[in-house]
Amino acid sequence: PFLFYIICEYDSAGYHFAGYYSKEKRCVQGYNLSCIMILPSKQREGYGKLLIEFSYLLSKKEGVPGSPEKPLSDFGLLSYRSYWRRAIYEILLAMHADSTSPAISTDELSRQTGMTVDDIISTLQTDGMLQRPESSSASYSISVDIDKISDYVDKARQKNPRRIDPTKLMWAPYLTKATFGAVSNAAAAATGVTNGVSNSVQSSPAADDDEASAGELSV
Repeated sequence: PFLFYIICEYDSAGYHFAGYYSKEKRCVQGYNLSCIMILPSKQREGYGKLLIEFSYLLSKKEGVPGSPEKPLSDFGLLSYRSYWRRAIYEILLAMHADSTSPAISTDELSRQTGMTVDDIISTLQTDGMLQRPESSSASYSISVDIDKISDYVDKARQKNPRRIDPTKLMWAPYLTKATFGAVSNAAAAATGVTNGVSNSVQSSPAADDDEASAGELSV
């Protein structure tokens, strides 16, 4: 079964569907996005990147790093690589602007972006930003060209000015049947009420089996 997150445009006539993404309710691989679709008439307006950003906002809120379902198509990888690069670069620029900021690790980048460490390392390697001293025992370090990443972020912001405002997020964790049952039992024990407590929750129907995969990313 899947959860669906829908993006709409709003005007005086009401809400108009523009696209959506889905993710598994319980994904052992840690995927935060399974399928993403933007209507052809709404493509190239930044909605795809907006949904990707939202999927990572939820990952940060849940405290669990996420990654899109693999394998990604070539176009899907380009879209995600663009988002990953911008997310990482913005943090590195903020650190550079704050002279008191300490060195940052890939784990800290993961915490701040909601990305997995593997996706962070892959992006840094692709951009030639991971370096290791000649001593084989030394750790890797992140080499940053401030002018280069600043120029990239400026262009990305001009191309995709729409951003998610984290302060507007209204979110509650998804409760499974087992979790809901445990909460109900705990509440019953606390109040002394043991009869008439339901340990079940109505589940949504499973998504169609022919749902597109993240490899068919359309942004």
